[in-house]
Amino acid sequence: MAFISLSNVYFGYSDNNLLDGVSIAFNDNDHVAIIGDNGCGKTTLLRLLTGEILPNSGNINRNASVFMLNQTNVSDSKSGGEQQMFALMRAFDSAPDILLLDEPTNNLDADAKRLFFNRMRTYPNGIVVVSHDRELLQHVDKIIELSNGQIRVYGGNYDFYQTQKQIEADSIYSKYVDTQKSIARLNDTINIAQNTRQHHESKQQKDLNNSKRSRMAANALKGKSQETEAKKRAIIQKKMDKQLLEQQTLAEQMRNDTIKIPMPNKPFYSKELVNISALTFSYGDKQIFNDFDFVMYGKSRIRLTGKNGSGKTTLIKIICGELQAQTGTIKTFGKIAYINQDLSVLNKNKTIVENIMETSGCLKHDAHAIAANFGFRGDASTQIVGTLSGGELLKATLAAILGNVNQPDLLILDEPTNNLEIKSISILEDALNQYTGAILLVSHDEMFVKNIKIDKEIHIGEQ
Repeated sequence: MAFISLSNVYFGYSDNNLLDGVSIAFNDNDHVAIIGDNGCGKTTLLRLLTGEILPNSGNINRNASVFMLNQTNVSDSKSGGEQQMFALMRAFDSAPDILLLDEPTNNLDADAKRLFFNRMRTYPNGIVVVSHDRELLQHVDKIIELSNGQIRVYGGNYDFYQTQKQIEADSIYSKYVDTQKSIARLNDTINIAQNTRQHHESKQQKDLNNSKRSRMAANALKGKSQETEAKKRAIIQKKMDKQLLEQQTLAEQMRNDTIKIPMPNKPFYSKELVNISALTFSYGDKQIFNDFDFVMYGKSRIRLTGKNGSGKTTLIKIICGELQAQTGTIKTFGKIAYINQDLSVLNKNKTIVENIMETSGCLKHDAHAIAANFGFRGDASTQIVGTLSGGELLKATLAAILGNVNQPDLLILDEPTNNLEIKSISILEDALNQYTGAILLVSHDEMFVKNIKIDKEIHIGEQ
């Protein structure tokens, strides 16, 4: 059997340990996925497997041929999907013992993804894939979760992983409840002990007043009693401190990043939002639309489908006014907001609060309240947008666009899950399910489409 094994491997930059004593083996008959937040070290782990980089300490034993396919950069000559598919087929054809793939489904349309899944399913050797694509994760035998330098292995596909994570979450919550009960009991014990001590001291003083015992002897007896009580209190306090620390640890594990979207201050526009008639558009000699019609009404949720390069993003940019049609009539109504693929809506040189104020037109104290509803509390709300991670940038963008009561009647999203980790995708789904306005979506993520309850699909094809 061909394999690559890691034994007590450490790797990091400065004081940031991406891998903190990791031991694991990858072999030539498993299809494995590595998941985790952006920046946690997933791609670094792939690079260690290839030997491109070396660990700070620990051992890596390579007894397998490998081929690594990095994330594909889009060029001007071919669409990103065409480039990615060509690279994937070449990677499969190279037939290494273990094939390493970094975000392989980025830029693939539905047809290309089906072809990729088929090749992946029938590939006879090992595959290690880094991906946030939950549809892809249904096709693996094992999921490795990387977090805080440690790994956890789940022996199944994404459905199995979700089930196990829910069991873990239920267990953590149960332990949290138990610590709450323990803390309450210890508090009761402290209160009872304090009341008992006060009653005992009062009785001692009364007995002293009514007896001929010397004050020195009485004080000695009182001091001994207080010493005993202090020891008891110290033991109880030690138990209390332990439970409080456990409660804090469990609370951090239970921390979620759900966000709160307010109710709009007015009903969403319910009539026509977009009316396009006899649209014609070309890029040079390449015609994209010819006599194309499109109508969208308020509160509807529409997905644009079609092959890469068919004109989905072009249509969105025409609706938003970023592109001008050669001929045709384009009418839009109500308030429209557009979140593009690279999440470049916000000013990267300004803070989160400043961007919320600028985008939504609200006052500073309201902007702070909105930021808090989206998880940016205290100093976190004054972070410069250009320093945010992908997940934080998504939340900040949603805060600016959906956090105010004056929400858009139509929200347009172009491949919003690209390059987002699974946790951020779940946050986005939760936000869009709270938002009750219309959505126009371009996405290759089938699970995302299902979870946000798209009710209609319009195919963009050859004109």
